[in-house]
Amino acid sequence: MAQFNNFFLPIALFILFLSIPPSCAHNKTHNSTTSQQHDSYKGCFSKIYAFGDSFTDTGNANFLGGFKSFFEGIISHSSSGFNKPTNRLSNGRLVIDFLSETLSLPYLPPYKDTSSNFSSGVNFAIAGSTSLSGEHFINFRLGHGHDLWWKTMPENFQTQINWFSKFIGEVECKGKDEKSCKTDVGNGLFWIGDMGMSDYIRTFGSSISARWLSEIAVGHVCNVLKTVLNKGGKYIVVQGLPPAGCLAVDLLHCPLTDRDHMGCSARANSIITAHNELLLKKIAEIEKQYSGCVIIYADYFNAYRAILANLSKYHFEEPFKACCGTGHGEFNCDSNQMCGLSGTSACKDPSKYISWDGLHLTEAMHQHLADLFFKQGFCKPSFDVLIKSKMGASYK
Repeated sequence: MAQFNNFFLPIALFILFLSIPPSCAHNKTHNSTTSQQHDSYKGCFSKIYAFGDSFTDTGNANFLGGFKSFFEGIISHSSSGFNKPTNRLSNGRLVIDFLSETLSLPYLPPYKDTSSNFSSGVNFAIAGSTSLSGEHFINFRLGHGHDLWWKTMPENFQTQINWFSKFIGEVECKGKDEKSCKTDVGNGLFWIGDMGMSDYIRTFGSSISARWLSEIAVGHVCNVLKTVLNKGGKYIVVQGLPPAGCLAVDLLHCPLTDRDHMGCSARANSIITAHNELLLKKIAEIEKQYSGCVIIYADYFNAYRAILANLSKYHFEEPFKACCGTGHGEFNCDSNQMCGLSGTSACKDPSKYISWDGLHLTEAMHQHLADLFFKQGFCKPSFDVLIKSKMGASYK
């Protein structure tokens, strides 16, 4: 009997091994490989340069005095882990902060904070920046109803280009020849955040053509991109716009007949879709003009909607309602009494909300978006492609 058992035991074990679904073994290997891939991000870049608007700004607008007195009120309602005012229009970290963490770098200081250490990069993004000139808004009285958020004459995106050029000349490349300068700049990672949201929000309800505005807005993104490339930039992420029609500030004025199957404004999102499609087309054209660079597109629109389509997976309970507001109405959002003003307060658990104040996003949403960008393939090509290129590894 002992001989019988010794003979059949190896056979039984072999049959048991064959019965294990291939996906189990594959997933174990894949997870291990994925973990190793993302660990390899550390030390890949020593500097980050960022551009954009309020979804990326880490303090420039506040230093410029671009917000009214309630700005500090917004910050006071936040509950981030920074243990100090964040100067961010959220309750905590932004995608750009999670990028810094992913690369094991310090959080990016705003350019206008002259006391900061810029050895690991700098953030040029300004909340409320527009593609249209400030004079345009004054002369045509555009965005008059949104003065609570921005000063009457907003900063144009050209300001960020000017800051970047000055920083490269006076700080980053001081005392270096052009070749050495471009080499140093080329080792950094450039993040061009969303540009154009403020234009669309300010011109809501005006006679301005959405198509014309998209061409202007995308043109400014291209100007930033070309400036970066001409200065020596090689590794660049260009972020598309999020679905503005899913934000409370838009839904407040959106008739029920304009809602899509997810509850967002179909008209607003069609405009953003057209913007993003044009942006992708222009990026492809620019890529052909510059060899040796890697430009990837962060698909903010579809990453956002992927989360919206599966709220429970990401532990969200409120897809549209703002965490911080007056406490009244379907969306807890009043354009005349925004978060930070007297009579507003924040929810107890922001992690269950996508929206922080009806326009900006919670730290939880930023974190999930960052994960989709850096680890789940919502960059085109993937973020891994950029990393492998920087490390000199071959990829398919």
